[in-house]
Amino acid sequence: MCVKANGMNAEENIKWSLEAVADANREWMVAVETDPFIVGRDEDCELKLTDKRISRRHCEIRRGGDHIWIRDLGSTNGTFVNHKKIKQAELLEPGDLISIGKFKFCIKNVKSNISSMVETTYSMDISQEIKDLDSLVPKLQALLTDRNVIPHFQPVLKFSDMAVVGYEILGRISDECLPSNPSELLELAQSLGYASELSALFREVGVDIGKSLPGSPILFVNTTPMEVYDINVLLESLKKIHDMATSNKIVVEINEKAITDTNEMSRLRNGLEKLNIGLAFDDFGAGQTRLAELAKAPPDYLKFDRSLIHQIHIAPRRLQQMVSTFVNAAQDLGIVTVAEGIECSDEAETCQQLGFNFAQGFFYSKPLPITEILFSS
Repeated sequence: MCVKANGMNAEENIKWSLEAVADANREWMVAVETDPFIVGRDEDCELKLTDKRISRRHCEIRRGGDHIWIRDLGSTNGTFVNHKKIKQAELLEPGDLISIGKFKFCIKNVKSNISSMVETTYSMDISQEIKDLDSLVPKLQALLTDRNVIPHFQPVLKFSDMAVVGYEILGRISDECLPSNPSELLELAQSLGYASELSALFREVGVDIGKSLPGSPILFVNTTPMEVYDINVLLESLKKIHDMATSNKIVVEINEKAITDTNEMSRLRNGLEKLNIGLAFDDFGAGQTRLAELAKAPPDYLKFDRSLIHQIHIAPRRLQQMVSTFVNAAQDLGIVTVAEGIECSDEAETCQQLGFNFAQGFFYSKPLPITEILFSS
């Protein structure tokens, strides 16, 4: 038996594990960290098991939002869940028994068991990196002063006719001394107290350039969770970009994890309506799927997290039905649903069958600078 070791960070807490319950030699547990998590006899499997009854690539475990599921990969002797041979992908729950050859595993939810370990590791990493932060402050300040950001645009399409209806604006930079990954850059800015300024800069430059896109498309702009805590300041920033592009519909995206107070969300929504700016909840289903709160403060758009969309065409039927239920419920509230992170035609076809209104993802286009979009059109 061999298990690949993978790194862990505070953003990607280990949530699930397989606990061996029928290994006569010893007791052991393996965390399901990668997606997909392949089990089989091959060397490149995440969990390599030595048993002639196990196929080279026997089965795979995948995650979508808070859910985990297993799928047999055409193995010779089959994969069993709770003593029943699975014929299609099956959702798993804590306590389920998985049988693969001579091995038996109990699926465990271990999020609560590792939280302290993650916090400790994270604190250690920060303490080592904090020494270098002071040297990056001038670089970040210069970036903000010079407004040296390069907005990229990813199209959002309507499933009914596959026409481009809008673009999400994503910030990029070219300074080699600062993180090129937008998430890492915003984390750095947050630690130095500049996250809101950087986020506003991405929006302002993006909208100022994006208003030149053909057809006056919807412009989806992002926020940081910290900005939601001061709604008045956020509304002032959004008014500025609204006035820049009066021919475009502006839609502000709020991460689902930042939606903690429905009264504040209602206040934000009222303020946005006065500015004629739309509201989208982003990353829906990544961890806080709450239809009741959607009804209290419904957004105009609901963008489903890519973890639910990834490989949706081979996901368990129950998971597809759950997504379909959320889509239908949202649309009953007058909310436009968006499938994010579509990467292949099978995912696109399934999302359309599940009733999504809009589509977004690398299958249609990666985020591009406006010059490439205009040149291709």
